[in-house]
Amino acid sequence: MQKEELYLREAMLSDIDMLFKLANDETVRKNAFHMAPISYGEHKEWFGRMIEDDSQLQFILMSGSLRVGQIRLTLNGDSAEIDYSIVSEKRGMGYGKKMVQLIKGLLHTRYPSIQKLTAKVKPSNAASIYCFEENGFQETYEQYEFNMAAYQEEVELIDDNYSGGGIPVLDEQQKRPSPFPMDFGEV
Repeated sequence: MQKEELYLREAMLSDIDMLFKLANDETVRKNAFHMAPISYGEHKEWFGRMIEDDSQLQFILMSGSLRVGQIRLTLNGDSAEIDYSIVSEKRGMGYGKKMVQLIKGLLHTRYPSIQKLTAKVKPSNAASIYCFEENGFQETYEQYEFNMAAYQEEVELIDDNYSGGGIPVLDEQQKRPSPFPMDFGEV
């Protein structure tokens, strides 16, 4: 990254289209936890709520007069969760790392009650992992998720494999679903 004036400014109404385009960028959607494209109507409603919400701080990373990225903080007590993205033509140039440095400094001076910053990052998002690690963040835990739509497939598989069939019942000793029906008849 060449020497240039980088700074954060608060988001304005005029940023709505830039943020919409960035939110629907293919790489941003791939790295998002909610990967479906966002309609302009949904974005407009979200933006209106977000800009009025005191627990949301939305900033634009500027390089001179050029908008390079966005960073949003969701405040919760003495902590804040970071969400950020960089415009496609500026990725891989260190802007994410610099933006996180700038937000840390801004929080230190303007929001001293914030004591902890967090970020949720998919394991496949190597660029964001690198950005946060280079800024002193440490991985604290992994989160596991289950898509309940897949549960129907499991139930169908159990039905096919066990004559008792039916929805798995809770195994009281193991406190998890058992693939075997509880009614074993006479033992």
